[in-house]
Amino acid sequence: MRANKIIMGTGVSLDVPGANQSLIDAVFTRLEDIDARFSTYKKSSDVSRFKTGEIAEKDFSQEMKQVFAACKSAEAQTNGYFSAWASGSYDPSGYVKGWAIAEAAKVIKKAGHGTYCIGIGGDILAASDGDKVWKIAIEDPRAKNEILAVAEVKNMAVATSGNYRRGAHIINPKNRQPADEILSMTVAGPEIIDADVLATAGFARGLDGLNAIAEWAKDYRALMIDKTGRLFMTENMQQLLVKD
Repeated sequence: MRANKIIMGTGVSLDVPGANQSLIDAVFTRLEDIDARFSTYKKSSDVSRFKTGEIAEKDFSQEMKQVFAACKSAEAQTNGYFSAWASGSYDPSGYVKGWAIAEAAKVIKKAGHGTYCIGIGGDILAASDGDKVWKIAIEDPRAKNEILAVAEVKNMAVATSGNYRRGAHIINPKNRQPADEILSMTVAGPEIIDADVLATAGFARGLDGLNAIAEWAKDYRALMIDKTGRLFMTENMQQLLVKD
């Protein structure tokens, strides 16, 4: 069953073969709960209330504590190029998107489905407990809705960071300026949270992002598109790409 919905301010797509509507609804409900707690746009969210001083760190829910600690860990892993504090205040959005996909996957797996594809705002987790191979398109950041490459994956996460859809929203934590050295960074690997973090950090790192990702996480592959539209990738990324 396929379904789409706008949640967390972006498009959410689900493809769960054999699923019923109640499972799809349960997944969307879980994502809406996450949005209600972690949104930086909703004044009632825990994140917004923390930023205004209405609640303190000692008042965090268990999930808030988990995400807060994970953001600190991700910052250390990437030598500071991923930071939930890059804008000067706490904004875990760059972490929460991947984490939300992982949480959605838990709902699907608990219902007994091992084959599914979840996409939120350009980040995708594709799983298969059989022969299903998922084709994941990598967009050309210079031409909206044009496909530059296609990856065939099975039980893998693919995350892309760039400014071509949402504007200059990714900040380089080192200089507190919008990152703009490249057009996009795509990372593929076993875990969606790590792939999302690495794509954001690699994009912030800029032209040396591929080398940095290879140093930060050995089990992940990366593809970078520079400002001229040229593709650069790690050797193991090439193995995933097919002609569309």
